[in-house]
Amino acid sequence: MKMEIGIKDRGQSGFTLIEMTVVIFCFAIIAWGVIALVSNIFTINNQQGGLISGTDQARKLVYNMAFQLRNGQTGSDGSYVLASASPQQIIFFANIDTTPSVERVRYFVQNSQLWQGITNYNGTTYNAAGELTSMVQDNLASGNNPVFYYYDGTFTGSSTQASLVQPVNVTQVKFVKINLQILDKAGVKNSNYYTVTAGAAIRNLKTNLGQ
Repeated sequence: MKMEIGIKDRGQSGFTLIEMTVVIFCFAIIAWGVIALVSNIFTINNQQGGLISGTDQARKLVYNMAFQLRNGQTGSDGSYVLASASPQQIIFFANIDTTPSVERVRYFVQNSQLWQGITNYNGTTYNAAGELTSMVQDNLASGNNPVFYYYDGTFTGSSTQASLVQPVNVTQVKFVKINLQILDKAGVKNSNYYTVTAGAAIRNLKTNLGQ
């Protein structure tokens, strides 16, 4: 019997080079999508965390300012409680620390920042040259818009009620509203901002406000 030895064409199993390339390409796209999704989740989470932290800090600041204003009093040298009432600066007298003396307190806007200035009574006067300043809020979006609004004794708490017209006579002021517009640096666009508002009736000045 004559035998023939040969190789049978059984067909090749597995992937061709083209198929492997397509699989790798698809896998790369899926992996990139997953990485991008996870990255976006972390980014959004960080943005939200930053926004909450920034808002909380700003809220504490304006509430503290309102508390100081509410407890304003005559200066140790006999100065009137409220020394200056302009749109982006307010000067008043209050005891804001643990010492028994009354400090001259100034809040003012400078270079898109809110600053606090404290001047202590030296036994004779408040020497402005000895004022100690510190930045208390960065990234203000207020521009030239007012940060401080002033109202007389007719203020009812309405958001539509007009504030006193500048220049303000400090003896007319009974209520001060603080309105901080702050750039949302934690957000996607720095042009976005959030607003934190607080107000206080100066107890030593108010007449008909039961606050």
